[in-house]
Amino acid sequence: MVFKSDSNPTAAKADENSTLVLAAAGAVSPVNELNAINRVAICKTASVVHVQRNDQIKPENSHRWLMYLVEGSLTLYSGKDEVGVITARTPEALQPLFVDKGAYQSVRTSTVAKIVKFGREQMDILLKEQQKNAISVMDVQIGELDNLVFDDIIDAMQSNTAMLASSSESAAKIMASLSSVAGIPELADVIQCDPGLAVHIVKSANRVDVGTTEPTSSIRGAITRLGVEETQRNITDLLQRNTMVPASIIIERRLKRFIQRTALSSAIVQVLAKELPDLKPEMAMLVALTADIGELLTLTYANKHAERFNDEQQLASVIENLRVIVSSWLMSEWGFPHEFVDACSTARDWYRNHNGEITYTDLVTAALLIIQSEMPDSEHSSIPSANNLLLARRLQQSGIDLTSPVDIVKAATSRLVTVQALLKAG
Repeated sequence: MVFKSDSNPTAAKADENSTLVLAAAGAVSPVNELNAINRVAICKTASVVHVQRNDQIKPENSHRWLMYLVEGSLTLYSGKDEVGVITARTPEALQPLFVDKGAYQSVRTSTVAKIVKFGREQMDILLKEQQKNAISVMDVQIGELDNLVFDDIIDAMQSNTAMLASSSESAAKIMASLSSVAGIPELADVIQCDPGLAVHIVKSANRVDVGTTEPTSSIRGAITRLGVEETQRNITDLLQRNTMVPASIIIERRLKRFIQRTALSSAIVQVLAKELPDLKPEMAMLVALTADIGELLTLTYANKHAERFNDEQQLASVIENLRVIVSSWLMSEWGFPHEFVDACSTARDWYRNHNGEITYTDLVTAALLIIQSEMPDSEHSSIPSANNLLLARRLQQSGIDLTSPVDIVKAATSRLVTVQALLKAG
């Protein structure tokens, strides 16, 4: 498409253009199919083109843009032949220009006109997200098993006895390593191997009165606040009380997968955070470690009713329904910083709009996308491909390419090997 005139991007200060774009979004098809939130989102990247007299517009970039006439009129041409006229605020103007490539090949103005351009790819993503969410709401059904597990979680939270299970395998390795681990960094790495233990340790540290109301946001910070010896005593006590023996092979497999995925996710975000100077790798690691903590909480209490789960799909369904809500609830109730609560509630919102700087939540989402692409959790996962996601494009601008994650996974795996070596040394 060729414009002889200037194209002025829509900006917050350009009230007239903003009003014009918002009005168009609510009227033109198919943009008007978006809900109010998504219409606002697509308007942020839209632009208003002021077309001067006798300007010619061609469809070269129409695959990138949905273009609508909002002021003035356009004459349509097929080759050199005039084949029609489109006038603003008529039914024809509510359809995108060049939608029917066979009808005309170019348009020309006889007077000044205005055209609003919406990103075609963003439109497709937002509409798919909206349709997916609508379908998901209809499909999610809270059943007897969900209520059974959730009731136990509610009772535990209300009595302040909520437990995050540790596996017997990791508990044994951690206990064996304590005597040989020297220094806060190494002790933090050991604690990192057990998501439930890590959350309990940080929770304990945040309850220590150190003359500040600021909660700690890293395992190292928690150890510093508690002291090494007190941390080691806490580890011993917590593992003795919270180590869980899975009551079925179904629970055991899911717990093992959760620990493996969480370990890899936390290692990946540490690697990614090093590319972003505004984010702290240690905090990023803990955010990733806790983002799906509701899955561990659900597994802990599902284990009390293991005989009710006849197959893995039943358990997976309960986790899918409860994971986000109990993750957010637990992090908020236990006083974790807002970044942790945000990751719990938002990291799995794959199609969310991305504005501003990259956040810890964005890194967790990126890690989950990488894990699913390289080591799929299941054939029927709801996790999409990173291709065409807005997050992927934003990260790429920061030097992080989710479509080529081999080096990222390699660096994260190397990090995991180093951590596991501490446990074996014990």
